[in-house]
Amino acid sequence: MAEPITIAAASLNAAGLIKKYWKEALICLVIISLIPAYIITAAINILFPQVSKEEFTTYKTLTETTGINWYSFMAYDTVRLDNYLKDNNQAEGVFDLLRVRFKEYEIIETEKEITKTVNGKKVTEMITQKEYILIRNIEIHRYGPIKELLLSLNYPPTEENITIKEATAFFSEIDKKDEYEIETSILTDDETTEDFDENHKQWYEALSEILPLLDPTAEFDPDEYIIPELSLNPSIPSIWPTQGTITSEFGEIRPTHTHNGIDIANTTGTPIYATASGTVIAVGSSGNFGKRIMIYHGTDNTGTTYVTIYAHLSQFSVSVGDKITQGTLIALMGSTGYSTGPHLHYEIRLNATPINPRILLP
Repeated sequence: MAEPITIAAASLNAAGLIKKYWKEALICLVIISLIPAYIITAAINILFPQVSKEEFTTYKTLTETTGINWYSFMAYDTVRLDNYLKDNNQAEGVFDLLRVRFKEYEIIETEKEITKTVNGKKVTEMITQKEYILIRNIEIHRYGPIKELLLSLNYPPTEENITIKEATAFFSEIDKKDEYEIETSILTDDETTEDFDENHKQWYEALSEILPLLDPTAEFDPDEYIIPELSLNPSIPSIWPTQGTITSEFGEIRPTHTHNGIDIANTTGTPIYATASGTVIAVGSSGNFGKRIMIYHGTDNTGTTYVTIYAHLSQFSVSVGDKITQGTLIALMGSTGYSTGPHLHYEIRLNATPINPRILLP
């Protein structure tokens, strides 16, 4: 029986290969750089970080209210640290994506006597004139320089205070004062990756595209999206992917995890079919899943993204980038990866959250 892992987590074997052969993997990305879909596959199969749901949550929490895309930040950290997110400090790293333009003025006030005519009479009064002398004009990003600027403004230096959320709020507040002009903005992807070589830029772009589809922290109420009419839509996963015997149901509690799909057992070579129309986004081996295929079925008008996963295959019948229709033969059943016998592990993910496939099956 299959023991699937979360797609967002690479297997230990993959981590070992990455550590040993990451340069070769990046060279491969350059070779296939003209085929974006294959870059995405490489990102998933070879160059994806070992991350947990908690780490996804950390990245998302740190970027809330800042305008920074959590997946851009996570992709940046993954590439910057060559796929090893151990010992990284997200609270500091996120400052790499924030730009601060800062001007400080010395204000010199002088009083001047002026005479003006009011109702035909001359009136003399004193007015105060302000002269603004620029004493600091800097543009910075990264944690170190921004922290130094904050401290120079007498900002409390505690770790809790020097976070991107608190820092941007502080800059916004003092920008209201006459002696300061402060503008904060988010670096573009090109600016974020300006220090990367071309290989690492390709890697960053691939991860930025695929991470939103794999977010395990997405929360939604399936009842808001899954209605009977959906089963008539060929873009919704609504047919059985193969024939066989159900050997494991969705939600089964296992020693190390909860089962995120259903297992359908049959003989090696049993045909596997796409359960909805869509685009093949991943074909290859993925740790305990063995040979597996991922298909993206689009995003509906409610913003819901549909992805299906077919694992433990013996043979592929489609390639990355293929546009397929519901019922297309995509693979043959096998027992690759962590498996005790030939079967299909089948998952449906809505907004990256696994749901029980039976909800949509006839």
